[in-house]
Amino acid sequence: MFTSRGSTIRLDRRTLLRGSASLAVGVVGAQLIASSEVNAALPNYISGSVIQARLNDARNGIGARDSLGRYIAKPGAGTYLLTTPLVIYANTHLDVTGVRIVSRFPTSGVKHTMLINYVPSGATGYTGAGNIAITGGSWDPVWDFAQRGVLGSAPAMNVLTLTHCSDVVIDAATIWNVKWWHAVEFNGVRRGTVKNSNLKGWIADPNNGLWHGEAVQLDLPTSINTWSGASDSTPCRDILISGTLCDTSGSQPGWGQLTGSHTFDAAHPHVGVRIEGNTVRNARWDAIATANAQSVHIANNVVENCVGGVYVKSVPNAPLQTVEIIGNQVNGINGRDALAVRADPAGGPISDVLISGNVVDCAKVNYYGAVSFRQGHVADCAV
Repeated sequence: MFTSRGSTIRLDRRTLLRGSASLAVGVVGAQLIASSEVNAALPNYISGSVIQARLNDARNGIGARDSLGRYIAKPGAGTYLLTTPLVIYANTHLDVTGVRIVSRFPTSGVKHTMLINYVPSGATGYTGAGNIAITGGSWDPVWDFAQRGVLGSAPAMNVLTLTHCSDVVIDAATIWNVKWWHAVEFNGVRRGTVKNSNLKGWIADPNNGLWHGEAVQLDLPTSINTWSGASDSTPCRDILISGTLCDTSGSQPGWGQLTGSHTFDAAHPHVGVRIEGNTVRNARWDAIATANAQSVHIANNVVENCVGGVYVKSVPNAPLQTVEIIGNQVNGINGRDALAVRADPAGGPISDVLISGNVVDCAKVNYYGAVSFRQGHVADCAV
């Protein structure tokens, strides 16, 4: 059911527990947190302040650069414990290959994300810290809570949150068992990429539908979900999600979906969304979705054993154009459409739609409302 607050259209009543405290970070050097302070069964953690110190060095122009001129922040191997978010600055490449990162955040007082980019107060558009790469890492926001037998005390949170910025690449990250929110949130991001990653396991929010569980959420900063900077409804532009596996973790079931959106502003659609060459298994809603997005290209993905398959939709008073769904393999769908394009009846027609070469059960393919296909093209399973 759609609800409206001003010009922003939402599908849920998510309470943002993201905290109002500032993200000031104190660095105390290489500090070990002894297992005796925690639990004899747990490892000796390294303080997350060690990673932050490397990020601060990069901010200050200290160290080597990668091929795109970003300063490299590379902590040593080990298991790091975060109690506040890591803050990444412009022109930084965080390389945590071979590093494990867990968290023990309080229920209030900090923003609930393991990492966020620096965005000055009042920043608009894509003016926050960008030209950022995050490579590798085994990110696990609830592991420490589970090992201490207090999983229910783990706060809902994101893992990687990027907002009001341009040019972000997340490569070869493994993200485990996120509670309620998202593995990656692009919130007003231009030229954002998630590739070659593993997004495994999700703990569902009992107060919201399973469609709320996007592993990669495309969002925009509004009055009700701004992490930093201005609430100016900056949409995402030129997003790529490729070569990524979305599945169960072993201890937790699958995500609601690999990607999608559940916050909308009809006047600010996302533009240029490519979802290519991913594998989605055991999703508890639609495996791959977009909402209020122009120029969508969904190609060569494998969808297996999910409740729904590929689902593209508009929202009220927001016509969309150019949707391409090509060469996807969709099987084992249970309960929803295997492939669907839905034009909202309240002023949301979708034009220039190309559906071609998909391996899909035609009995589970549907086109709803004012959907018009590319000139001269007959869509898969169209009647």
